[in-house]
Amino acid sequence: MSNIRRDRPSDVKKLVVLGLLAAALGTAGLLRIPAARGQEIAVRTQKPLLHEVTVGLKLVQVYVTDKKGKPVTDLERGDFTVTDNGQPVPITDFERHVLTPPPAVAVAPAPVPAPASAAEKPALGRKFFLFIDFAFNSPRGVLKAKQAALSFLDKDAAEGDEVGLISYSVIKGLTIHEFLTTDRAKVRKAVDDLSVKASAGRADDVEQEYWRLATQGSTAADLSRDVSVRRQDARSQARAFILNVTALAKAFRYIPGHKNLLLFSTGIASSLIYGKAEGTPQGSSGVADRSKFEAPDRVLVEDYEALFQELGASNSSIFSFDTRETAKPASLFDYDDQTFGSGHGSRDIFSAGGVAQNPSTVYKSEDVTGLYALSKLSNSTGGRYFGNINEYQGNLADLQSMTGSYYVLGYSIGQTWDGAFHEIKVEVARQGLDVRTQKGYFNPKPFTEFSTVEKTLHLLDLALSDAPIYQAPLMGNLQALAGPGEPGTGKDRVVLLARLPSNTADRLTGAKAEIVTFVFDAEDHLTDMRRAEEAMAGFLDKSIFYATSVALAPGEYSCRIVVRDLETGAAAIASCKAYVPAPVPAGLRLHTPLLLGPAAESVYREGRLAAGPRTPVAWTSLYPFDPAEYDPIPGALSNAVPALRVVLPMTNFGPQRDRVAFRAALLSTETAERFGLTITPVASAAAGGTVIQTFDIATLGLNPGRYTLYFYAEDKPAGTLAHVTAPLVIR
Repeated sequence: MSNIRRDRPSDVKKLVVLGLLAAALGTAGLLRIPAARGQEIAVRTQKPLLHEVTVGLKLVQVYVTDKKGKPVTDLERGDFTVTDNGQPVPITDFERHVLTPPPAVAVAPAPVPAPASAAEKPALGRKFFLFIDFAFNSPRGVLKAKQAALSFLDKDAAEGDEVGLISYSVIKGLTIHEFLTTDRAKVRKAVDDLSVKASAGRADDVEQEYWRLATQGSTAADLSRDVSVRRQDARSQARAFILNVTALAKAFRYIPGHKNLLLFSTGIASSLIYGKAEGTPQGSSGVADRSKFEAPDRVLVEDYEALFQELGASNSSIFSFDTRETAKPASLFDYDDQTFGSGHGSRDIFSAGGVAQNPSTVYKSEDVTGLYALSKLSNSTGGRYFGNINEYQGNLADLQSMTGSYYVLGYSIGQTWDGAFHEIKVEVARQGLDVRTQKGYFNPKPFTEFSTVEKTLHLLDLALSDAPIYQAPLMGNLQALAGPGEPGTGKDRVVLLARLPSNTADRLTGAKAEIVTFVFDAEDHLTDMRRAEEAMAGFLDKSIFYATSVALAPGEYSCRIVVRDLETGAAAIASCKAYVPAPVPAGLRLHTPLLLGPAAESVYREGRLAAGPRTPVAWTSLYPFDPAEYDPIPGALSNAVPALRVVLPMTNFGPQRDRVAFRAALLSTETAERFGLTITPVASAAAGGTVIQTFDIATLGLNPGRYTLYFYAEDKPAGTLAHVTAPLVIR
């Protein structure tokens, strides 16, 4: 078997940032961010398989089962044939994955297992999304869905599986509560936090009432008018649901591997989408107006079919769990109402042939339930429909069996940037087997042809991926300078200072570029995001510095700045870590130092942050320097430079603010050798309650390597001491 390189998916941040990005870009926000704990989002994107992009190798995940639904695990490469747009393609790579159940507790020591064969490996972690629908559901159905989801987490999700939680409601839209994670506790808490009160449901009841009234004749006209209005609202809700899930499917293209969505819903009533016929042309008892025929809704049918294609193209399967409790729900009260209710019963109890009642009307017609729509959605995406939510334990066991074993087939593809859809078909030589795989994939296309959502996803990929899919962006440098914040807020004002390389203008040739800043806390929750536009043209051979300020509470943060050409999509990115210490109630506090070297050909651009009710505050008020003489050190300082300039903000909460002594030391992180440094004061200035010290430190003769700078401040009369560190690279 060929040796396929597999980079393990990274836990980089949140896919649901898409909702924020859409808002920032002025687009329709199709994904919603939960509001719990501030702007908490719990979604992560995955780093794609690099070889699938760089060398044009397409990977296809294939599930094969027998007629009883049991996985077939003994197939070889030669048993498969693959066609791409109808053309046979040679399978160059082949893997077999088998999910083995946890071993039973052994009484005696177990023997050492034999090494696995080269062609058979333990299963890679599967990807599951628990998808709870509130719009087409009932409170009891949602409650059962939560029970099934928790059972899946406790009993069915295997070690290494990644699980996420999604919900959809009429008011909140599509919400990703937790993205793919192996942390079961996080997903379980997210499921527990779901409230059954958000369910709208009973769309099938509206359908049943509509069709009953439609066959009662003109005496029901007044009643049917109100029902028709509610029915049109249900139709609008159905289209909103379909479009939202379609947008989600497009986003899933960026997640490698096969995605399994466990949809808990009663489904969209099939009569809303595909129409329905009731009665006969002559009507009931020969009354012609007691019949009804409604053609399929062309818009909903097209949207629904497009959803199937998008799910297939993103390698996603829907396993639908019908949250109704029986396959044939009883309709006893509706039967009585049709016979005796409102003085215009339409049931023909008495006829020329005697008493005639149709016993089939004791049950709801499946035409007005979501069974057909759910089963079609599952069957079209390679999933499966499960009825009767009360049987969820057995159904989840079947799901486990269906998804536990699979094959990965690889074949070469051309890198044609035309955005065309390619249909994939996979067949096996052995007869009587069921093959499930993705329906196809889309070629990449030029940035100018991207839709608004695609441009947003492109930005998301640049912002969150360790290895962006579309391009290898220019890599800049980013540093975080944590300075004093506004009194009483408990937050520091952190300056994010990015330096883009001198060839940035060569890459970003459009009239304008957008600059988007992301800040994530230690738990990967989005803390801050902001966007600005700048003209980058005309800065050839010049380094570009961009700074923006954010207010952050004490803690650790991951920060990234993305600069993207709005015409070509070319980009530059820069990332760093930030640390904001806990506030000091008294004494000294040193803030992050800014290290400066000799000035080069540089351009400065600034994103501003309004400081409370006052006017915006420039970051250079906290870190003053002359850009004609100095530039911030982006990464390394030449050992030929005689001195390093340092700007060091300090806050002294004691009474003796002017009696502070400073000293510095240098520690080699490679040899642990310590050097004493001589600091030469250059200037001292006050900015509010902050004292800003500027020093020169001799660096001439230092050996190339990595160092840590230590700065100490001591207020001897008050007996207080503070220190701060900064990394330094000498080249």
